[in-house]
Amino acid sequence: MRTVADRYRITSPIGRGGMGEVWEGTDLRLNRPVAIKLINSADLASEKEARRRFNREARITARLRHPGVPVVYDFGEDGDLYMVMEALRGESVGKLKDEVGSLPVSWAAFVCAQVCAVLAAAHEAGLLHRDVKPENLLLCGDGAVKVIDFGVAASLGASEFSRITQSGQVPGTARYMAPELVEGENASRASDLYTIGCVLYELLTGTRPFESRDLLREIVRSKEEDPPPMPGVPAELEELTHRLLIKDPAHRPSDATEVYRSLLPWVCDLPPLPGWVVQDLSTDPVHMYSTVIASLG
Repeated sequence: MRTVADRYRITSPIGRGGMGEVWEGTDLRLNRPVAIKLINSADLASEKEARRRFNREARITARLRHPGVPVVYDFGEDGDLYMVMEALRGESVGKLKDEVGSLPVSWAAFVCAQVCAVLAAAHEAGLLHRDVKPENLLLCGDGAVKVIDFGVAASLGASEFSRITQSGQVPGTARYMAPELVEGENASRASDLYTIGCVLYELLTGTRPFESRDLLREIVRSKEEDPPPMPGVPAELEELTHRLLIKDPAHRPSDATEVYRSLLPWVCDLPPLPGWVVQDLSTDPVHMYSTVIASLG
């Protein structure tokens, strides 16, 4: 077993991120489990570019102090570039969707409302995620949804976070990209909201709104076609989803908080998700704490 920086022991792989591999590990000094992200520089243009991107992701993730964003404990270089984060016990929402198909309305709203809360915090901090998709959402056993992989995040204005993509490069994942980004326009809060529409549509129907085996065909459909109807989905929720997927970003909801408030009434009577979320959380200390805080709302 490899030890990084004489402190973090790597044990087993978790998966791949946007620009590296993520491993389970142990912080030997504090004797606690951690997740360790190691950069995969082979896919990047240069070692200098790899270091810039990785350091930038670490600073952005650490800056967002929100329960829906993994806590960054440390980052540095020890042969490889590494970032050490809190260990999260859960699986991606993408895996959940693949396992169960479409989710019940309440669960789809439950997931997306939490993501909207994270985006509201990111946007308030002047940051855009640019790569919200089911694979970048982690559903933990206590029901918390964590938004991960800020590797292609962008700043809304001049800041310490320089642009991560050059002219002509495509940020994020093309199948979830807002039409205006495909046309080369700058990312915005509205383009992040478009990705919420894609995720909400997929969780409610089991398919992406413009799904095609051919990537280019899917991109063309997203630019030219309206999303297909959503059979079995309540009309109000279908209308919200379609508003998020409107071609003109000016006609999408005003911000992530508005979308959160529209989703919240649908977060009720959640059926069990065996193997994914613990069924009885009434005595879970974290939920006990958050329930008290929620009483202020």
